[in-house]
Amino acid sequence: MKPLIYFAVFLFLIGCASETEQKGLDDIAKLYNAKTSYSKGFNSSPGQETVRQFNVKVSESKLIDSLAPTVTSANIALLVYESLTKSEQEKYNGIEVELVNLKQDTAAYFYPREVLEKISKKSILYKEFSENLVTRDFKKIVPLLSTEILENSNIISGIEGKIKGDSERFGKLISYSPFGISEVADADYVMLQFQGFLNYYNKRIPYFVNINDETGNDIILGFRFTK
Repeated sequence: MKPLIYFAVFLFLIGCASETEQKGLDDIAKLYNAKTSYSKGFNSSPGQETVRQFNVKVSESKLIDSLAPTVTSANIALLVYESLTKSEQEKYNGIEVELVNLKQDTAAYFYPREVLEKISKKSILYKEFSENLVTRDFKKIVPLLSTEILENSNIISGIEGKIKGDSERFGKLISYSPFGISEVADADYVMLQFQGFLNYYNKRIPYFVNINDETGNDIILGFRFTK
């Protein structure tokens, strides 16, 4: 009797992107001034659950070349994930990001759906913080901050002064653009650091927002504006 030999099968399929998938790719291309492409794959093994993933390839970006690949790949995966409908999010087990630098070196990173779901929930605070900077609704930032930060009674006036000063130097603050996500830690906390640009009329300035990584404890533990 001949033994049965099983093979794991991993296939990449290229078809038409949905409207939401294409929007995610377009947003990535615009943010990083990059070229994007995609494929959809599934990994099937006998007796195992079929793993489906969305694969995005990003290349020809000077910005990506200037940053750590783990930082940009996490943000790219989140941008794709958040562009999908709920049913599309549930269809994929995760998103793989392949980065190709200007020297044609490649690096690939896979982000499971559960991880992206958690990061997406944490990113709500980052977006609220950033939108309130752009609209100058500084009082709305207060409930987003930890009690430790608020012990500094001048914290909100300091933020307001920073935005006002930079607006006088670089023109009106028009928008913000997230470009990276990383995990950072200090003696007390593990945090997700959301990295982005504040887009003034004449200049974009990097800034960083640290959010408690603990599930269910969504609070900003720190932030930093660059000069």
